[in-house]
Amino acid sequence: MPAFKQLLVVAFLVAVTAAVDAHSLSVSYAQFSIGDRGIGAVVRIPLDDLDLLLRLDGDLDGQVSDAELAASRATLAGYVARHVTVDVDGAPMGASVDRVAFWRDPAGFAYVEIDARIAAATPIHSVAIETTLLVDLYPRHKTLGEIVANGGSDPFVFEPGRVYRREIGARRSWRTAASFVRLGIEHIFTGYDHILFLFGLLLVGTGLRNLVAVVTSFTVAHSVTLALTTLRAVEPVPWTIEAAIALSIAYIGFENLFVRNPRYRWKIAFLFGLVHGFGFAAILRDMDLPRGGLAASLFGFNAGVELGQLAIVSVMYPVIAALSRTPHRVLVTRVASSIIAAVGLVWFYQRIP
Repeated sequence: MPAFKQLLVVAFLVAVTAAVDAHSLSVSYAQFSIGDRGIGAVVRIPLDDLDLLLRLDGDLDGQVSDAELAASRATLAGYVARHVTVDVDGAPMGASVDRVAFWRDPAGFAYVEIDARIAAATPIHSVAIETTLLVDLYPRHKTLGEIVANGGSDPFVFEPGRVYRREIGARRSWRTAASFVRLGIEHIFTGYDHILFLFGLLLVGTGLRNLVAVVTSFTVAHSVTLALTTLRAVEPVPWTIEAAIALSIAYIGFENLFVRNPRYRWKIAFLFGLVHGFGFAAILRDMDLPRGGLAASLFGFNAGVELGQLAIVSVMYPVIAALSRTPHRVLVTRVASSIIAAVGLVWFYQRIP
């Protein structure tokens, strides 16, 4: 397939997929606090997904009321019992639900929060925890977890087939870094707005020197704001960041259209990389990670984002470089840049409250 056709296919697929959803990574949250003779659990599951699965909205008016949530308590307790399994010292344990309520994350997305207790007759020496929340809808759904024990905490990414095991008394703050590497890779692959921004950056100026400068600048910038936001040194309003990311995409599209040979693109990559770093940090910020395991989680997640970004660039760059050597370069660049600018503006409109 000629290079210009390859690029058109890439641009079309990215734009169409992106128009559906810029952030399709749906996650739940869970915290398990392990005591001497019991375990407390707090589970947060996206309300829309749970309603679709369990039909919490009894009167079908488009929203789940407090009364409907209370009426669904037994249903929710049964669902959690089936999809959150805890073994204590090799024996499966049942949980009793104490509370069911609504909860919203910093971006305003609604969840159902369920508090549960697991009692043990003897002191706990080892645990094995597995969650399969929402796998009925999303086979690879993830639950971002935190296990608190012995005065410390252990972050963990639950997904089908992955079981958290721990001997009580052992502290392993770096043990779960690999799970956050995987989470970072998935986050960049499903962050279609970040992919579209990178595509727009590389579309004009395809030299190897330009590639290294742009990717390095973007990486350094988003790593800084990712760390600052996760550490809660800076806490921007979520919708403003999402809107700014959309504007950055539109800007790159328009610059590609009206600036024939943009110089110092690495500076633009750095400026907007700071903004995109805030977006990358959203998922870790919502987890409210404890200081004890924060370094491993942050390092692993950022490493995953970088690996995913390098994989994406390694696919984009050869196609764009080949395009630059064809007579169709100007036409395809203008078409692709117009799509990028249009999608960015649509997202900007959608993200303003």
